[in-house]
Amino acid sequence: MPTPSHNHTTDPDGAHLREAIAEANDAEANGEVPIGAIVVHGDKIIGRGQNRVLRDSDPTAHAEIVALRQAGLHLRNYRLEDCTLYVTLEPCAMCAGAILHARIARLVYAAPDPKAGACGSVLSVMNHPQLNHKVEVTPNLLAEECGTLLTTFFRKRRQEKSQARILQNEAASRETVKETLMATKKKWSAEVDTDSTHPDEGLFKKSASAIANALATKKVSPKGPASGMQMLNFYINRAGKNLSQERHAELEKAKTLLSEIIANQKPASEKPATKSATRKPTKKVAKKTPKKAAKKAPAKSATKKSTKR
Repeated sequence: MPTPSHNHTTDPDGAHLREAIAEANDAEANGEVPIGAIVVHGDKIIGRGQNRVLRDSDPTAHAEIVALRQAGLHLRNYRLEDCTLYVTLEPCAMCAGAILHARIARLVYAAPDPKAGACGSVLSVMNHPQLNHKVEVTPNLLAEECGTLLTTFFRKRRQEKSQARILQNEAASRETVKETLMATKKKWSAEVDTDSTHPDEGLFKKSASAIANALATKKVSPKGPASGMQMLNFYINRAGKNLSQERHAELEKAKTLLSEIIANQKPASEKPATKSATRKPTKKVAKKTPKKAAKKAPAKSATKKSTKR
């Protein structure tokens, strides 16, 4: 179990722990959770470590593990006897197990970890009664300073995530509004440059004669000028107050010109109908005459033959 907490920094523990804090600050500058650790052997730092899980994509790259690896390479031994590990946060179960396997003599940590601490806060992996190796544990040295470092970091991260969500939601809202406006946008309005029902761009912004002539063509009005008149009336009704007096007068003039075109085309369309009507009786008479003659001829011949017999 941890030894009683220290409320003041003592050399060399305070100085060494501040070296671990410097590692934690560097980790935060690189986007990692600010946790740092150092391994000291004979008042000499032989291993440094900081949280590197994100940079190395390594779930085991906790500050303690990184520092232990460096110390083992320095001593050319995986046994780190007579060494002290300084860390800014209470080790988790993984790091506590590594400390025991390395035979670390002494552990000094700053802030307790109420969520994953394995030195008594959540678990009691360190100095478990069934384990052979015992570690001298000194907790809570510079605990307030290191705890503030962590809480500030996580508060900032939550704010950044919240801000990112807000910006994302605002962007999504703007996109939704844009899509809604596009979906509900009037097909016919004075602001539209292209009229969706025909290919002639900006037709209703042209002169009255140009509008009338275009609406009378099959390209614009496949069903004829009358259909073009419906388009023009529909546009005027939908545009409404958006039209200036000059534009409204020009459109009314276009209606008059189009009406004249429609009136001039009506007689031409009626002439073929009268011709076909006069031809039909002539054809019927022509067809009936030969048939009657054909029927009467055989009758005459038959009477002649019967008379001879």
